[in-house]
Amino acid sequence: MRPLLVLFDVDGTLISAAGAGRRALEQAFHRVFGVDGMAALSRGVPFEGRTDPAIIVDMARCVGVDLEALRRRAREFEQEYLRALGEEMARPDPRRRILPGIVPLLDALREREGVFLGLLTGNIEAGARTKLEPFGLNAYFPEGGFSSDHPDRSEIARIARDKLARRTGIAFPPERVVVVGDTDQDVACARANGYRAIVVESGFVPRDRLEAAGPDALFSSLADLGAVMRALGLGED
Repeated sequence: MRPLLVLFDVDGTLISAAGAGRRALEQAFHRVFGVDGMAALSRGVPFEGRTDPAIIVDMARCVGVDLEALRRRAREFEQEYLRALGEEMARPDPRRRILPGIVPLLDALREREGVFLGLLTGNIEAGARTKLEPFGLNAYFPEGGFSSDHPDRSEIARIARDKLARRTGIAFPPERVVVVGDTDQDVACARANGYRAIVVESGFVPRDRLEAAGPDALFSSLADLGAVMRALGLGED
């Protein structure tokens, strides 16, 4: 079998972090810029399918934080965000979970010769790793593309493939790369690079919007292992 690279999104695809990322960003704005009432002020900022840098800029605009000040204190802000995110992920929350079918799917893919796994996420890398660590999922993903690599999701998808190519020594042709995500943005970044796209209705994007994006396959969940493996072109497990 020709090598296959499967790139997974994090939030809404692998796990539900139950809003930990949003709350951690709100805490970072409070700790660094002294902004109170962030939850109400930034409620309208969308997160699904977007990158951390874009989200942070929109939140800053909502609460009147000067973008130049945000740029100057970017390192401090990132440190406070990661500290708050670690606190959030350590706090018990029954809503926080691995999404259905994920572990059997990752196990099946990891066992297949010629199949390689990576991340493709709008999170910065340290944030993605912090979210995945409590679930033991980091071990499946030695490399990936993150918004700490580039603020644009299409470029993140390209970078993810390049990183895995360097790591494995395999020049994955675009048609042998599959993005698995939960938003129309996952489909868009796949198409921009000539990859295939599988989407799952486990996030916050309605089905009609996912269908309109034109993915190669759309699932209500990834729990049907045989169906997902067939969509990946791997036949029944």
